[in-house]
Amino acid sequence: MTHISWYKQMDLAYPPLDDEHRAFMAVVNQAQECAEKEDFMKFDELFESCYEYARTHFPHEEDLMERMGFPDLEAHAQSHQQFIENISELRKAYSQAKTPEEYRYITKKTAHFLSSWFLGHLLGRDRVYKPYLVRLRNLPPRMDYDK
Repeated sequence: MTHISWYKQMDLAYPPLDDEHRAFMAVVNQAQECAEKEDFMKFDELFESCYEYARTHFPHEEDLMERMGFPDLEAHAQSHQQFIENISELRKAYSQAKTPEEYRYITKKTAHFLSSWFLGHLLGRDRVYKPYLVRLRNLPPRMDYDK
C-alpha cells in the first residue's frame, strides 16, 4: 500500500474542510502503516478515529452544502452513510477475528477500503461542490443559540 500525500487537486480552498480532510488522511496513512507492520492492536483506536471523523466532519460538510445550496446534497449524505455502514462491518469483522491470519486479512482490507474511499470521495464527490464554496463568502455565519 502506498502512503497518501496531500496534493493540489485535493484542496477545496476552504481551510476548515481541508484541515479535516488532512486529519483524516493521517488516519488513513496510519491504518496502512499498522496493516503493513501487522500492528493489529492499534486498529481499535483507528476504527474509533473513523467514527469520530464521521460524527464531526460529515455533519459539518453537509451543513455547508445545505447553506450553499448544493443540489446533490442527498446523494452526498448517502455516501457518508455508506461509509459508516462499511466501516461498521469492517469493525465487526475485526472484533470477531481470532487468528493472526484473520487479523492480517481484515486490517489490510480496512486499510485498502479507507485509502480507496478517501481518495475516491475527496477527488470525486467533494471536488464537485468546490465551486459552491464561493457562496460561503456571502453567507452570514450560523447562529449558535446553545451558547
